[in-house]
Amino acid sequence: MKKVSRRGFLISSAALSAGAALAAFVSWKNSKETDILVAILKNRLGTLNVEAGAFEEFSIEAIQQRRSDKNELKLFGTFSAIYSLVAPYSILPMDHPLRRLENSTVSNFLLSTDFFQNKADTTRKVKYLGFYDPYERPCTNFFNH
Repeated sequence: MKKVSRRGFLISSAALSAGAALAAFVSWKNSKETDILVAILKNRLGTLNVEAGAFEEFSIEAIQQRRSDKNELKLFGTFSAIYSLVAPYSILPMDHPLRRLENSTVSNFLLSTDFFQNKADTTRKVKYLGFYDPYERPCTNFFNH
């Protein structure tokens, strides 16, 4: 086995660091604000039978409601591919902003669907009805249908 020189090690390390930085930049540049919300929904609700495109449609409408968080969500979107597979939710402290983002995204999505109107039946296809806004959409008694 050939011994690696100090210079070779430093050059390899610099090349790897530059490559990682370039990959992170390209990922950030190509990410959208909606990517992280879709990743959260896929990770947390992937076992539900949700109609095609519902996560994406909800995410677009959610971003329109949360314009002030757009840049922060775009940064989180950089890591959405990893996040859709593994989320740090269980190890985050209760008041962590990422944990609050997950909770509000999942809650708002479920309130924006017919999930509760169908008595939380996980065997039925979940249909997206429109972004839930308690000020614009009247309350429904979900549990008496």
